[in-house]
Amino acid sequence: MIKMAMLLKIIIVWIVSFLFAANMSYAETIVLSVPGPGSLVYLPVQLAKAIGADQAEGIELKLRFFSGGPLAVRDLNDNNSDFAVVGLPAIASARADQMPLLAIGQLSQSAMVTLLIRSDLKGKIHNIAQLKGRRIGVNTSTRTARSTSQMLTEYVLRGAGLKLSEVQIIPAGQNREAQRSALISNTVDAIMGDEPFATELVKQGEAAILVNLYNPKQSSQLLGGTFVHAALATREDVFAKYPATVKKVQRMFDNTLSWISHHSVPELVETLASQPGFEEANKDLLATVLQNNPGMYPEQCIWNANAVATTEKFFLGMAGNEVESNLKFSQFIRNSPADQ
Repeated sequence: MIKMAMLLKIIIVWIVSFLFAANMSYAETIVLSVPGPGSLVYLPVQLAKAIGADQAEGIELKLRFFSGGPLAVRDLNDNNSDFAVVGLPAIASARADQMPLLAIGQLSQSAMVTLLIRSDLKGKIHNIAQLKGRRIGVNTSTRTARSTSQMLTEYVLRGAGLKLSEVQIIPAGQNREAQRSALISNTVDAIMGDEPFATELVKQGEAAILVNLYNPKQSSQLLGGTFVHAALATREDVFAKYPATVKKVQRMFDNTLSWISHHSVPELVETLASQPGFEEANKDLLATVLQNNPGMYPEQCIWNANAVATTEKFFLGMAGNEVESNLKFSQFIRNSPADQ
């Protein structure tokens, strides 16, 4: 009888311990769509996973990678993901396309793109105006929504006096393999590329830099102020029904951005080395890109009013139709659920 009682106690203790352990390991799964992998524009997303910022908030971040912001946005709109990190202009384009999306955080503060030309054209093309008649690769857009990469490409082309009808815009993806393939196969003559892929292509002798907007100072000079490239988005229904989850995700990125500001570039590179798209062999190159372009990321995901104003002015100037021309960013930008 005594043995039976002891056995029952052991079983009860085991069951309680199992349930406690199961509860401790439980995490709310958050699916987030993002272009990539390996693009520095969206570095905070993969870094959040690498440093366990998601686990610290009791969530498990599941990433779905796409070849352009509009594709990631469509994934969010189709309820396949709960959140997305894409270009703020791409979110605006989606809103103009009647998608019920909200922008709820700022993750970068410069136009993080680099315009490259094929290495064999280095002696023939010296400025943007000489891209007339050429094929230019951009991050993938959709039929009704343009990627931020495409809008920035159109912006610099117009600034150089070119009409969009004078060039051919071609989808070229947003990861290392796709962008490299587009260039070396001669599919494109130039490409609005991501870092660190752009620097890798230059180092390998496969491309040359025509315009670099990664540097926040250069980006600000060209666009008239600080620019929001990467932004956190969700659907209106998620924002309204799950305010606690929204706050968790915002805090996750706040903590990730704070981590960036309090750690050295070598520490950052070492932490990212295990993430998809960041190759061990390119750690020194990645470190060089980050050291040469300090200040690309804010210290919190809260909005910078001046950056939002600059980005809105840019978007309205690049509007492709009347709906985009009349869009106000205040209609879809939120800082927290309390702003409803």
